[in-house]
Amino acid sequence: MLAGQVVGKAGLFISLMIFSRMLDDGSFGELLLSVSIGLLVLFLSDMGVTMVVTRRLSTGFSIPAQLSSALLIRTMLSLAALMLVCVTVNLAGYSSRQILLIALVCTGFILDGFLESAFAVFRATETMIHEGLARTLNGLFGAGLAVYALLLDHGVVFAAGTYIIRVFPALLYSSMVLCSRMGFRPVRWNSIRGSLKPLLTAAVPLGLAGMIIAAGQRLDSVFIKHYLGDSAIAAYQQCLKLFEALVLIVTPTLLPGALFPALCKAVKDGWGEARERLAWMTELFLVTSFVLIPPLWAGEHHVLRFLWGDSFLRGIDQSSVSSAYRTVLLTLPVAYVFLMLMSTFIAAERQRKVLPAVSVSLVIEVLLFIILIPEMGIAGAATAHLIFLAFSLTWMALDLRKEYGATGLLRGSMRPVAAFLPSLVILIAEPWGKGTSGLASLAVFAALWLLLGGGSIIPRSRR
Repeated sequence: MLAGQVVGKAGLFISLMIFSRMLDDGSFGELLLSVSIGLLVLFLSDMGVTMVVTRRLSTGFSIPAQLSSALLIRTMLSLAALMLVCVTVNLAGYSSRQILLIALVCTGFILDGFLESAFAVFRATETMIHEGLARTLNGLFGAGLAVYALLLDHGVVFAAGTYIIRVFPALLYSSMVLCSRMGFRPVRWNSIRGSLKPLLTAAVPLGLAGMIIAAGQRLDSVFIKHYLGDSAIAAYQQCLKLFEALVLIVTPTLLPGALFPALCKAVKDGWGEARERLAWMTELFLVTSFVLIPPLWAGEHHVLRFLWGDSFLRGIDQSSVSSAYRTVLLTLPVAYVFLMLMSTFIAAERQRKVLPAVSVSLVIEVLLFIILIPEMGIAGAATAHLIFLAFSLTWMALDLRKEYGATGLLRGSMRPVAAFLPSLVILIAEPWGKGTSGLASLAVFAALWLLLGGGSIIPRSRR
């Protein structure tokens, strides 16, 4: 599963790197805006159904009935989401080319969603090698199409169309596995009609929370386009794409992947067990993020130039891009702990409690977009998203504390945070230049964390 995630995401990331060099700033910004909206459609077309189906299949429910219900719900939600997006962007006055790009990319993400339904079966039956192979096909084919577009000098419309074409090999492979190896056959409407409403009802709270989180991650492009234009979208999304690649380390391979079953068991065994698990996971995720930040911070423009080409600034002021990039990096530990808390709420079957947290946070984020983007540029969007995640995280942590008592979050964060603060000072001050200061920052963090006893978590990570 991890191998498939890495190869698949790397292939798609490479395709964006190629498109960034192939397209002009405005066209690349239009493409990235379409991708942002497409990811929102991906959430709208699922509404948490895949997670609920995975749970049910893991406990012995019928694969044909559950998967047929999920596919039917996904089809109806996908059509509704695509129509809603097309009407909305048309009313917003977007150009006909931008609407076409959005329609193409969103269709591609809808097809990706049907892949996720197949992955629910693979995960529940512990045959995740098929998910890994499907994701690998998706990534490699996407990268190949991008190379083809570059060689023949195709434009942005073809680039958007690749989001549809790239999915077909993975869809064909997954369908063959489901039908030939697992004996899946669609169940008739009359047989599953009664199960559709209960399935959707169980999934909606989780789906709404996911949709709001996705909106918080994607609305930034809409406001940047309004205030700063398409080139600014490209400059900001380049920073954000690196962040999304780093989030891959935690989700979905660890959460809700490998570490999720143990978390569910710990919650079931009692909050004392869950508290110990949360303390360990908090330290593990924070240390992971704090190890990643120094080299990426020190590399800064070298990293962006390597990924996106010499025109990575997209006409935006260098200091604004630097501020956005650094803010995005500092968002990483917050995002890791936020994802951990989300999984904890799902494990405790308290997903309904997430809705107020993310809803209020989204309102705050939108207000911050309006206030900060005109004043700070793309760095304002990055700051608003950091506050969105931090506010949601704090709300959920307090909710858990109110319900169960101590959560283990503070205990798990003490060592890594204490070790990282001096490291961060070195990064900001740059007493020996960026490169040397980055290495010194990483060394200081590692040494202090180990001296504080951080090595004690390593044996447990092998369990």
